[in-house]
This record gives sequence, structure tokens and C-alpha cells, in this order.
Amino acid sequence: MAQVAEIFLIEAPAEAAAGSRVDIRVHIKSNASTWAGIRVGGALEYGVSPWPGITFPNNWANFPPGESYYFEGYFTMPDKKVTIHAYSYYYADGRWHFDDEKTRDIKLAELVPILSEFKITDYRKV
Repeated sequence: MAQVAEIFLIEAPAEAAAGSRVDIRVHIKSNASTWAGIRVGGALEYGVSPWPGITFPNNWANFPPGESYYFEGYFTMPDKKVTIHAYSYYYADGRWHFDDEKTRDIKLAELVPILSEFKITDYRKV
């Protein structure tokens, strides 16, 4: 259970095509009694080590007590299902402290052929 920076939602698509950019949002609520510095981080689990990170262009903010905020991030979908691991941290005593974690799965989208068969017919007059 989070002390200060509670992750309550990860917005992400249910599936994505390999090689596509996947945009996500990690929603965090401050449970602090005063303003708090809160940071987000994340990684992808899909059978590689170390887990590749998720890019968060803006990865921290100062929160008023009881308020929530979302951080936008992205990654490139690999050629298999992934589990997003989102992490939250709060700033105190001159350093960042790990606080909460939440996960969400994204399936690999199947490629379905649009045309299974087509025929070219020449309609020119001879």
C-alpha cells in the first residue's frame, strides 16, 4: 500500500501491433498531508533482461495534498505480449523513496490479411 504516491490507474490499449508506438497514462494520487514531490517510472516485462524502460518525458511533479495527476509515457511494442510495471516515488529527506507499483498487460495484436485473394482483369479494348 502506498504511503504517499498511490498509483490508481494505468491507461493503455488492450493490444498493440509489433513495432507500433504505445501511449500510456499512469494516474497517481497524493496521500500526503502537505505538498509532495512525486515521480513515476516504468519498465516492460516480456522475457528479456534487463527490462526495457518506458519513456516519460515529464516524470515528476509537485502535488497538493489529496490531488491526483497523470503522467504520459510511451514505448515501442515488441513482438510479444508485455506487462507494464509502473512505479511511484516520493521525495523526502533529500532523496526519492519507492512507494507503489501497479501492472497492466498488453496483448500483441494479430495481423489479419485484408485481401486473401484478388484478381486483376484487363478491360482494355484490343
